[in-house]
Amino acid sequence: MPIKDTSIAWKTKVDFIDARNMFGMLNGTGQGTGGPVSAAHSVSASELTDVLVGANGDEFYHFYRIPWDMDLGKNFRWRVIYSHSSTDADTPVWTFDYMGIAEGEAVADITSHEATTSTQTVSTTANALGLTDWVTTNSTSYITSTDHAILMRWTSTSLGGASADEIELFGFEIQYTINATASDGRRHTTEFEPVG
Repeated sequence: MPIKDTSIAWKTKVDFIDARNMFGMLNGTGQGTGGPVSAAHSVSASELTDVLVGANGDEFYHFYRIPWDMDLGKNFRWRVIYSHSSTDADTPVWTFDYMGIAEGEAVADITSHEATTSTQTVSTTANALGLTDWVTTNSTSYITSTDHAILMRWTSTSLGGASADEIELFGFEIQYTINATASDGRRHTTEFEPVG
């Protein structure tokens, strides 16, 4: 039975992108500007590794396969997941750039599509888990139905007073709206996933 009330908010999904496993990482070193490196988390008892943000301008790249159920008619959102090893109330700034890429199109450097930024004061508890606010992109204007993937770049535009390697990056999250599954634009439950 389709949902007929169009004022009902539809479901979203969240994908986690581990910074250490991003397509822009090679042997534990980022290929973008600054060459951020993966390392043991500052609290060794946590047994975690992350990527150290060493300087203003460090870049993190990723090849993101567009999910089959992503509604390209709705803007997707992003946020940063990190840890901050100091007790200072630093205010790092993140900038996100992206572009769609279709089958048969050359993989190239990202041309910014209305870059978005996030600034947030970190916790003054050393090594606390940090989550930036969700930031909405204008992806509906740039990502099309012919695109197969999204090339993504996050830049630590400013460390916001933090010293080198105080910000320890776990990864990024992408939130998107699930697509309607019928040509009538209504939301239906699905029994089979399409191939794509």
